[in-house]
Amino acid sequence: MATDHKTLQPLEFYKTFLDRKSRPDGRSLLEFRKVTVNAGSIGTADGSAIVKCGNTTVICGIKAEIAVPGMDEPAKGFIIPNVTLPPLCSSKIKSGPPGEAAQTATQFIAELVANNIILDLHTLCIHSSKWAWVLHCDLVCINLDGSLLDACVIALITALKNVTLPTVTYDEELDKLICDSDQKRPLEGIKQPVTSTFSLFENGILISDPTSEEEQLAAGLTSITVESTLVTHMYKPGGCTLDEKQVKKLIQQSELKAKEIVRLIEEVCLSSIAER
Repeated sequence: MATDHKTLQPLEFYKTFLDRKSRPDGRSLLEFRKVTVNAGSIGTADGSAIVKCGNTTVICGIKAEIAVPGMDEPAKGFIIPNVTLPPLCSSKIKSGPPGEAAQTATQFIAELVANNIILDLHTLCIHSSKWAWVLHCDLVCINLDGSLLDACVIALITALKNVTLPTVTYDEELDKLICDSDQKRPLEGIKQPVTSTFSLFENGILISDPTSEEEQLAAGLTSITVESTLVTHMYKPGGCTLDEKQVKKLIQQSELKAKEIVRLIEEVCLSSIAER
């Protein structure tokens, strides 16, 4: 009978759990799913990571190349993100051009990059107006079950911390680059943002880290990005409005999660460095 109720009236079925301040997967309303992180798992990439948030799994691979910096920002390098959702990640994803979810995730990451939330792009400059590093960051979701943005940000930051680049200098007299592949160095200026997604239901109930089903049933979504205790970005694609008390509550939950994720990323990256 429970299965029939869930199929015929999914929202009403879900509300029976919310009324008891619980969720079908056993979590409390503001409980996040377990996060696992692995760094350096793609041998052909300059940096990589695999992140699993609940059942949502994202792989990030980074390839670096050298290019001429932009004329408007001659002392900055580039981070070019691309989020891919192949059909295998969810039955709701169809083959063909990138769908709305993939485009939204790519744009979200691009905004974080543009607002200097991910990394100080000045650190990617080799020689102003001449040469700079370009980091192509490909994020592939192999299983989608909600909170895609959260997993993408964790995967990207971990992969960036896993990057090592050859030492490159520019000889002005010879007008040429000198590359020392034996002397590799990690990236500098990587920041530690953590994104947390929440769902809001019409009765004012808030839940953390929604599954795909919860995202579909909710009246609105909000993704908050924090670094330490500083809110650096807030994304809310329509839906129900939030009052000041609710926003403060979500920020508080985001800060708590951020502390745990930053600690996890640091532990994983230190372990990865030790294994090199």
